[in-house]
Amino acid sequence: MTSAPAALVSLALGVLITLPSPRLEAQVPPDGRPRAPSATVGSANGEYQHDLAPRATAVRSAQSIDVDGRLDEPVWSQAVAIGDFIQELPLEGEPATQRTEIRVVYDDDAVYVGAMLFDDQPLTSLMSRRDAGGGDSDFFIVSFDSFHDHETAYQFRVSPSGSFRDAISGGGGGDGGGRGGGGDSSWDPVWTRATQVTEQGWSAELRIPFSQLRFSPEAAQTWGIHAERNIHRSQERTVFPFIPTLERGGASRYAHLQGIAGIEPGRRLELLPYATARGEYVNLSTPAGVTFSNPYRSGSDEFGDFGLDLKYRLTSNVTLDATVNPDFGQVELDPSVINLTDFETRYEERRPFFVEGADIFNFGEGGPGGSTGRPPQLLYSRRIGRAPQGSVPSSAAFSDVATTTTILGAAKVTGRTRGGWSIGFLEALTGEETARLTNASQAASNAVVEPTSNYLVGRLRRQVRGGETRFGIIGAAVNRSLSGTGMDARLHSSAYSGGVDFAHEWSNRTYKISSVFTTSYVQGDTAAITRTQRSSTRYYQRPDAWHLNDLLDPNATSLAGYYGFIDIVKQAGALTAKYAISVASPGYEVNDLGFQPASDRIVMDTNFQYSQPTPGRFLRNWNVRWSPDGTLNYAGHWVHREMNGNINISLLNYWGAGVRLAYNPRNKDDRLTRGGPLGGTPQRWGGTANLNSDSRRSVVGRFNYEWGTDEAGGWRQDFGLNLTATPTEILRIQFGPGLSRRMETAQYVTAIKDPLATGTYGRRYLFADLDQTTLSLETRVDVTLSPAVSLQLYVEPFISTGDYQSLKEFARPGAFEFLEYGQGVSTLSQDPTGLYTVDPDGAGATPQFTVSNRDFSYRSLLGNAVLRWEWRQGSTLYLVWQHRRIDSLTNRGPSGTDGWVGDFDLSRDVADMFGAKADNIFAIKVNYWLNP
Repeated sequence: MTSAPAALVSLALGVLITLPSPRLEAQVPPDGRPRAPSATVGSANGEYQHDLAPRATAVRSAQSIDVDGRLDEPVWSQAVAIGDFIQELPLEGEPATQRTEIRVVYDDDAVYVGAMLFDDQPLTSLMSRRDAGGGDSDFFIVSFDSFHDHETAYQFRVSPSGSFRDAISGGGGGDGGGRGGGGDSSWDPVWTRATQVTEQGWSAELRIPFSQLRFSPEAAQTWGIHAERNIHRSQERTVFPFIPTLERGGASRYAHLQGIAGIEPGRRLELLPYATARGEYVNLSTPAGVTFSNPYRSGSDEFGDFGLDLKYRLTSNVTLDATVNPDFGQVELDPSVINLTDFETRYEERRPFFVEGADIFNFGEGGPGGSTGRPPQLLYSRRIGRAPQGSVPSSAAFSDVATTTTILGAAKVTGRTRGGWSIGFLEALTGEETARLTNASQAASNAVVEPTSNYLVGRLRRQVRGGETRFGIIGAAVNRSLSGTGMDARLHSSAYSGGVDFAHEWSNRTYKISSVFTTSYVQGDTAAITRTQRSSTRYYQRPDAWHLNDLLDPNATSLAGYYGFIDIVKQAGALTAKYAISVASPGYEVNDLGFQPASDRIVMDTNFQYSQPTPGRFLRNWNVRWSPDGTLNYAGHWVHREMNGNINISLLNYWGAGVRLAYNPRNKDDRLTRGGPLGGTPQRWGGTANLNSDSRRSVVGRFNYEWGTDEAGGWRQDFGLNLTATPTEILRIQFGPGLSRRMETAQYVTAIKDPLATGTYGRRYLFADLDQTTLSLETRVDVTLSPAVSLQLYVEPFISTGDYQSLKEFARPGAFEFLEYGQGVSTLSQDPTGLYTVDPDGAGATPQFTVSNRDFSYRSLLGNAVLRWEWRQGSTLYLVWQHRRIDSLTNRGPSGTDGWVGDFDLSRDVADMFGAKADNIFAIKVNYWLNP
């Protein structure tokens, strides 16, 4: 088994070594005319040299500047204009079709940017709330690498309507900023901007306080600067400085901004107190046989709270963030999901305290991707303040359980030291959560459902050689107070993880090697460790997993493991390539504070891509990719192998399309029986296709189709459509219907103990065919009256039905084979309540057993309305309405008398969805920004 990985490694390395390295030289336009040297990246003899990068100069202002977008103060005419903008799109290397001039000035408190964006055609100027939209309008971006670390970029974007976006990028590879203004938009600094539309085009004026940036303590500063302009009607993107698309860009290739000297970080303290009020008007159910009402909720309940967020700049480049009784309520709703697997669903983090500055905690660059998934996270911040993990006893008729764990306080320190280390420390303390319980006899009791817990993460990172070499360490710890809580058998008393990461680029950042190594250690009661050993992440109890025979230990009080990867990448030029390999030992466990889908894995991922970014006779640009990948477990079984290829094209009329084809040969499956013997997978084929229309239009559409089939008769088809309409400059409507149909020929049902089932190690593993239909319709309406006032509406009807058919048992370890009940000597019957009775061998010695019908019908209607008003600088008022209707039916045993459950009927399911009882939550939140 070891020869296959070795062969893949040798092949990938050989291809990487033989691939030609592009000469990083200024691109010569088709007409042969040279461009102004100040507009292109610095180069000498084809080799990029940062010292030769274009230079710009900032001018100190002795007078006050009124940020009104007019640029009529005398200092603007004294500043040196930057006007050498060159196209990235659509004609790379060509001069801009419309002239752009920017100037930079500063005073004791802030840096100012003035931009004149000349245009002899009508502008596209749509209104959007902060950090939303922008791609469907003209806009201008300026990015600063204020610390000049060639890595971190602070981006500021404005459009003619005054709409704006801010973001921070970097934290890996020195590729932050530029090219469309990506980055983490959760960073929300307090800054001022104004725009004016004139007969000559439009102008923008930005004021960015030094207190919102990080910079070195040096008296004379050198910053990196990058500017970008987008003209929506022609999809033209022009930039200063110009960086060829096929070369590595980002903050490492910014121009030098000089002239800034004698500046201080300004006011160091920011306070953001808040207050909330919430009313919950929900339907309460009473269990059968209970004659009294819920003693904890009336169905019309009101709540209030308050707290404080604090930001203090310890130095010009190190910041302390703290929060007391934080409001971590989510304005956005998590999407509806039906999860029939044994793996946890991962949701995105949306809480501001954790999202802002999260990039400093990013660990590792690259690693395996593809269909095998990304490397595990050591910090998955939704673990902090999660829903309580304890369960409510079945004897409780009514319970009062918090939906989230109270965060008593949290703090983090982020920034960069004088010695060049990037630092990040996060600590949070969550309180003990106790559920109040009342049984059918009205006897009251309490039960701890979440212990007091402390979470700590520390991160250090350093870059040398101009950012081409990067290395760092990370450590994470969780400690819980379990004594007397009764949760010793469920949770670890402590969990620790730590690791080192490294990345090095060479040959003008054309090639990169990166690696990560981490270890984990958890400890606790023997029952808690046994639970971890038997969890779906590792399934130590697998009876035929020889490599785990000595690891399942019911007396163990700790568990340790390791994870690591190394990847080698050619990341510049028309032809790029990558090979990555990772290993996760069976004992690796970071789910107390991190997120990992599996352990016991050796993953290999290879991909090759050829890109043509410049327009040709028929296509604007295109790329093609081939990506074989595979996964072994530690027993040497291939549990995943896939070969896939895709091609993406953009037409001259700005339409685009893509096609992907994939093939999976037969593999082994050590998760199929969920802790039982090794299974198999059938041979599979599949693919995707997408088509998107011209994004310049007022109505833009994207269609997606995905299909798959296998040799066992399984199949799936997914259809998705996304329509975005902007009928006016203040209204944006998104309409996203989706339909999924699938037939799964091996949906896990349950396992039945049977000593006579010797071929499957004393258990019968039951499966069924699953015919599932899922229909959803995500609809969003954004009404933006001004950049400070907006209304967002979100509605998602969701219907999913599942019909379990052909009940059967797993036949033979190592194979994808099943014995269907009711065929041959076995018998299968179903009573009027939906309960199945199975006799596996008819008149044989095996006893009968019963299995409930797992058919389900789930209908939900989720709605969300949010009115945002930034009523003063840095201060926001939120009015929120959340609406929910859920109707869920199953045929699990005697209560399942509805024979149609599991059958999809659109008219009936929609009627039942709207007929479900409604829950409504209304909330108001206001915060007030102080900068004393």
